[in-house]
Amino acid sequence: MTEQIMDRLRTSTAQLHVDAEGHRFQNLLGTGRVPQDQYALYLQQLYLMHQKLAQLLSADNIAGLHFADVLKAHHFDLSAITGDLGRFSIDPGKAVALSATAKFLSYLEQLAKTNPVSLLGPLYVLEGSSNGAKFMAVKLKEGLQLNGPGADYFDRYGDKQKEYWLGFKSDMNAHKFDEHEEENIIAAAKATFQVFFDIGSEIDAL
Repeated sequence: MTEQIMDRLRTSTAQLHVDAEGHRFQNLLGTGRVPQDQYALYLQQLYLMHQKLAQLLSADNIAGLHFADVLKAHHFDLSAITGDLGRFSIDPGKAVALSATAKFLSYLEQLAKTNPVSLLGPLYVLEGSSNGAKFMAVKLKEGLQLNGPGADYFDRYGDKQKEYWLGFKSDMNAHKFDEHEEENIIAAAKATFQVFFDIGSEIDAL
């Protein structure tokens, strides 16, 4: 039986996933011990990645493309993260990209021009991150003493998180990607895990 795309994504990115989550900076996030200035900078990187994907995968840009049915409005809802940035008096339009993030945004733009289906790889990583982020949100609110917005992004789907993730898995697995498309989606997912590692290293070095 042919392995489904979501299983291929999980197994192909497993080590990169472990490496990214094992990074010192990610550990600080997960335990709520991250310094506030570093956390605010990290939120900006997340916003820039989500905003770029939302732009590149907008209805106008993907009209007529065969994978458009996989995409849902909630994938591109930036309200939670913009609210979190506002908690730290950061204008999303003035978010500052680290070097690793800037290179990744350029990479996404190139994918959109040459092989837009590959953008499902980064979407897979960002959507998958919602699975454990609910617990991170609790730790961040405690560690940074946040009341109201500030860590809402990490629990952005609330009670619908499982429903949304299972729906994404089902839609991806039901879609008929050819071998070349699957390889490109996987390559882009790997690059996304790598950029999270690189962002953590860059923040650590500041």
